[in-house]
Amino acid sequence: MKNYINFLAVFYIFLNSCSAQSPVLDIKTPKEGFVGIRGAYYKDTKGILNGYDGTYIYTNGNTSLKIKLQKNIKTSMNGAYYEDLIVGEYQLIENGVEKVNTLNRLTPTSNSNNISGKRVLTGTVLGCDDCSSDEKRLRLGFTDELSPQVGEIDIRKTTVNGKPAIIAEIWYTGPMAVREGQPKPKPAIIKGGKYLMIKQ
Repeated sequence: MKNYINFLAVFYIFLNSCSAQSPVLDIKTPKEGFVGIRGAYYKDTKGILNGYDGTYIYTNGNTSLKIKLQKNIKTSMNGAYYEDLIVGEYQLIENGVEKVNTLNRLTPTSNSNNISGKRVLTGTVLGCDDCSSDEKRLRLGFTDELSPQVGEIDIRKTTVNGKPAIIAEIWYTGPMAVREGQPKPKPAIIKGGKYLMIKQ
């Protein structure tokens, strides 16, 4: 009888340890209704998010836009699940005057950044007519820090005079919801459009 009880105790511990393990899924695994499996880790198993880290600068006279990108590993998504993400922040200097600077918000675990996401587009899909069939680029969420404007940013790797660079295309899908009777939302401080940005 004692052996039977010991066996049951060991079997119970084994079952609990198996059920407590979190599944590791590829980052491209679809989530049902955009809700991930509780406790799962959506991992960049194929390294498709690699190579985007760094600081990139667009300059035009005494106006510049600096974007800093980094890959955050196993970022908690509201404690429900984990995933690898590309996150970023920016600095805008216009006519020599700094208009916005959020670069210090980047941390190895941050997930609520002004630039954030993990969507990888391949080839000409969704608006890149001159991309090669196997070329990859990122489409990330983009938030304007000083207005309620939200949108997206496409990031495409390129080179300029032998230096690594990106073409960053920003566009806005609209302001966040504003109550009726509230003042009209401010326009985005960072203008939509394409920016050729050299890696520093």
